[in-house]
Amino acid sequence: MNFNNENDASSASPSDEENMPSFSSPSSSSLSSSSSSSSLSSSSSSSDEATMAFANMSFGNNTTLPSFSCSSSLASDEEVTAIVNMACENNNTVVALLLLEQENQKKRGRVDMRGKTNSIRGPKRQFCHEDALAAINRDYLSAGALFGKEFEHMFRISKSRFERLRTDVMNANIPFYTTTRTISGKSVASLEARLLLPLKAYAYGVPPHCFADYFQMSFNFTSECCKHFDLTIFTVYKEEYLRLPTAEDLKSIVALHKAKHKVDGMLGSLDCTHTYWHKCPVAWKGQYQGRNSAPSLVLEAACDHNLYFWHLSYGHCGCLNDLNILNRSPLYNYMLEGQLYQLEQEANIVPFMIGNESFEKAFYLVDGIYPRYTRFVKSFKFPASTEEKAYAGWQEGARKDIERAFGVLKTQWQFLARPIQLHTPNLIAMRASACFILHNMLQSDRVMKDVHATYRAAEGIDLAPLTPEDVGQPTDLRTIQLPHDATAHNEIVELNTRAEIAQWVMSRGEAFRDLKDSAEFSRLHRALLDVFGRPNDDTPLVSGH
Repeated sequence: MNFNNENDASSASPSDEENMPSFSSPSSSSLSSSSSSSSLSSSSSSSDEATMAFANMSFGNNTTLPSFSCSSSLASDEEVTAIVNMACENNNTVVALLLLEQENQKKRGRVDMRGKTNSIRGPKRQFCHEDALAAINRDYLSAGALFGKEFEHMFRISKSRFERLRTDVMNANIPFYTTTRTISGKSVASLEARLLLPLKAYAYGVPPHCFADYFQMSFNFTSECCKHFDLTIFTVYKEEYLRLPTAEDLKSIVALHKAKHKVDGMLGSLDCTHTYWHKCPVAWKGQYQGRNSAPSLVLEAACDHNLYFWHLSYGHCGCLNDLNILNRSPLYNYMLEGQLYQLEQEANIVPFMIGNESFEKAFYLVDGIYPRYTRFVKSFKFPASTEEKAYAGWQEGARKDIERAFGVLKTQWQFLARPIQLHTPNLIAMRASACFILHNMLQSDRVMKDVHATYRAAEGIDLAPLTPEDVGQPTDLRTIQLPHDATAHNEIVELNTRAEIAQWVMSRGEAFRDLKDSAEFSRLHRALLDVFGRPNDDTPLVSGH
């Protein structure tokens, strides 16, 4: 049926005129029942769909069509007559409102892609993963890529490093990355897209769904990509980039600092930094509230001059200070249990000389809050003399290594610099560990100039090789600590008798007294003050053992 105006009616074909209702003008408010009934009897089948579409439909100006309930598939003459009368009164407004109602139904999700109504889901989006892969190759990975030179700036890692990452992930045979088709046979997001999206999200510190349009993924799938990426990076690279130093590593670290900071026996710099937890549960905000009245997680780390982290302890409550965190740190137990001293002897870096004094324990540079331990070298809070000022300048300048490392870490991977949007501590710890591994990966590539080479701190510095029996096997770094994880903070000791308990306590006490030897602490600082307290001497007298 055609409810257009007179111009449309005049242009209709003769065959259409036979089926059209006759009325005097579009503004007429009534129509003869007999005339309408005879005209519409031949077109009852074509008017059935229009009848059912107009039923129970509301329009503007408080005009509502009557509700009809017909048991047969064909509408009665009276019902069709009423619809025609209403159409004549509203003219083209009826058709316009009908189209508007259809659009509203689509927006409300009442009509899905299968043509079913009353569905709570809208039409399912169809992603074109082939186009996304073509865009990635065109923009970044091909030989003449549009943004080939900016690849490292966009994703923080070089193209060669990404090629190795892609190869290592494929060789790991992880189902999430090896699947190319769904159960229904449809294509899935490419391996390149699944690897590049987390890198870009961590680099800019934004939720992963911010890049869902470019990589052609749903919001939920972008989150899944990040979760699998974190676990994959940790599984594949933890033994290489989150390892405790071996004897060879320790010797290389000491040689690096001897060349850069003109001092022997230095293992690196130790400090803490905060990462803000925006989605911290309300019940936990009290214990995680640190400085700036915001909940945070604390990272304790030790690094060398090349900004490579050799110790990481993450997940401490923000209300703790550096001293409290040290007492919970694996590094503290590492020193008390004698493992560090044993490793120093294997590396043959002790004893070492500072000036005319000989020392048996290597040390870290720390700030003023740390205790007076024999393995810590601190600055003067209020240097008075010229010698003290010169020594403080050297110590604070050398300790900038850890400050630079934190700055580079948070600048390159802004996930740690911006408020963390994750809800659970496990996800935060896994994602932070992925960022730590990526940081060490970048520093290794920068120093070694080869993505396949194992990091060596003293690259370019000649070192005497160790004997095979002195070189130990790499040891994985302790698991990243999690909040509310008792096993991460407390050492579990299984002892059966009181004698064993007493012997263990005494051994720990002796190690602690040795670590807290104030005389040795003062002797070390006096030796450093004698060497570096010469403001006019650019080459301090530092000799090896």
